[in-house]
Amino acid sequence: MDEQYLNQPEGIPLEDWERTPVSVKQLVGQLSQRLVQLEHQYQDMQAQMQLLQEQLNRNSTNSSQPPSSDPPQVEPRRRRRNRGRGRGGHPGHPGHHRRLFAPEACETISDHYPETCANCGAALSGEDPNPYRHQTVEMPPVVPQVKEYRLHQRVCPQCGHRTRAKLPTGVSSHVYGPRVVATVGVLSSLYRPHSAWCNRPWPIYSASQ
Repeated sequence: MDEQYLNQPEGIPLEDWERTPVSVKQLVGQLSQRLVQLEHQYQDMQAQMQLLQEQLNRNSTNSSQPPSSDPPQVEPRRRRRNRGRGRGGHPGHPGHHRRLFAPEACETISDHYPETCANCGAALSGEDPNPYRHQTVEMPPVVPQVKEYRLHQRVCPQCGHRTRAKLPTGVSSHVYGPRVVATVGVLSSLYRPHSAWCNRPWPIYSASQ
């Protein structure tokens, strides 16, 4: 006999629970466990429905898929008039360069000097007051933030009722937070098959499990 099915559930007085047959207690425990499983399945279905809705709304105007895959209700893109000018920059057109970040916005700054002349190989020394500045921008590594909330149960010394703690205010009963659901939704809509993202979305973030 599994003792987890004999624990007094919330909302049932201790006196009534003690008078309940063991077979009924087991059935109540099994139904409670099944209810938790159904809640998790419902959350997963909600996430999948959101992904499917995003995929249904995709067309050639808001994604990289070809116009031939658009449904009939999507209006085709209007072709631009050919003005006889090719793509890209034209002679006399000033170039566009990414604006550099201010030095105080950089996490690290390193100076590098040539040791020898590129023409004759002679040793070099001195300072350059205006060095060429090159910057790289990278996303910081993302690690899933897993928090565990242990809801303990205590017995009332007056009436014997068992009370279990509730989740703190602001903590959802869902397993995955909104940022995880949004990230999986975006990535799975861009890359297929999306089933791999739904089952295990962490490898791209190099998370250790």
